[in-house]
Amino acid sequence: MDAWAADIAQVACWDDKLEELLLSIGDVFPRVDLRGRARACVRGLLGPVSRKNGWQLAEYAGWDHPWLQQHLLDRARWEADELRDRVRHYAMAGLADGAGGVLVVDETGFAKKGDTSVGVARQFSGTLGGVFPCQVGVMAAWATSRGQALVDRELYLPRPWTEDRARCEAAHVPEAVAFATKPRLAEKMIERIWPECPHGTWAAADEVYGRDGAFRAFLEEHRIPYVVNVPTAQTVLPQPGWRRIALLASQADQDQWRLLEAGPSTAGSRWWQWWISRVPDPDLPIGTGEGGERWWCRWMIARRRPEDPAGRHDYYLAWGPADTTPEHLAHVAGARWRVEDAIKLGKHECGLADYEVRSWHGWYRHITLSMLAAAFLAVQAAGSGNEHEEEATDHSTSPARDADEQVKGGKPRTPHASSRSSRTPRQRSASSSH
Repeated sequence: MDAWAADIAQVACWDDKLEELLLSIGDVFPRVDLRGRARACVRGLLGPVSRKNGWQLAEYAGWDHPWLQQHLLDRARWEADELRDRVRHYAMAGLADGAGGVLVVDETGFAKKGDTSVGVARQFSGTLGGVFPCQVGVMAAWATSRGQALVDRELYLPRPWTEDRARCEAAHVPEAVAFATKPRLAEKMIERIWPECPHGTWAAADEVYGRDGAFRAFLEEHRIPYVVNVPTAQTVLPQPGWRRIALLASQADQDQWRLLEAGPSTAGSRWWQWWISRVPDPDLPIGTGEGGERWWCRWMIARRRPEDPAGRHDYYLAWGPADTTPEHLAHVAGARWRVEDAIKLGKHECGLADYEVRSWHGWYRHITLSMLAAAFLAVQAAGSGNEHEEEATDHSTSPARDADEQVKGGKPRTPHASSRSSRTPRQRSASSSH
């Protein structure tokens, strides 16, 4: 991580920025002591703590026991959804680039033992590499040319959980929560986020969501342009003559494949060969639209590695304004991997998976606090290129800040995460090759 080390002036500037952020979300926590615990928690999540659970966060804060942290995540009264909305506002404003962005959804697994923690079951997790006892969270990330950050989350409850009300009650699952597939949870998040998305925003998702016809229909109903992964057996042409996307791509002439950049990644820019073809819509004559609106159309897309044309192919369906360029479609498809980078940042740097809570609200509270810490790193990384040109501001001490820092047994600390990195820490991973 030496390449990401920040100088002393940078660290001081980031601490001021963190203080501003913590003050701005202070009213989410209705009592002074809760505000102090939340501040200590976020600073610990950003600090050099090996495993960011209750005991180690308490030790980092200077406390003799983890009760105060446990109370913050369990019995204290504050709304995790209100904090979620604040995280979304902060991340989307801090990463805005004036050119729209990509809203990406994906799920991630959290390995957990036992059967009492909410949502734990033997289930498949691509993150964990198979079927394991785990919890699965459906996550939404906002990605622009300046970076990416998690902006929403939903916990997936398998049917054995939703069909056992006694088990749900023991984990404090709200009575109104019923079984919902991952695509339905993604739709729920998109409905919350989309009103805040700037003009020019697209959606992207992997095969779990792309193969779900109802999910694609939801996006189209809400006029959300998208590029989603689909399986090789996906049928794309209207009857008569349903054809699989893999077969159609295999029949394309070699001169129909174009070398296009898929956008930035942890490994730098990514170049692939793309086959992009419009899908004719039998209900919409070419060149027309409904009610005078711009004509929207569909595309079927395949991509392959330039050095291995006969190797693995990935397939996509897209829907959006007809004047969308192939370059932009490739960029949105490439942005699908940005959610994995955001999740890795949360897990590797901000304790996203280090919780020891068992309840429904405990899961949402820890995940949201971790999202706040990760969003802070992402936003500061987005502005780090200009930080050295600005002088650090000396914020005057306010009565509110003095009150918040009087945490029983606590010792306010400078966030060590900012001293470890002047940019978003990036992990070499499998996603780097995409």
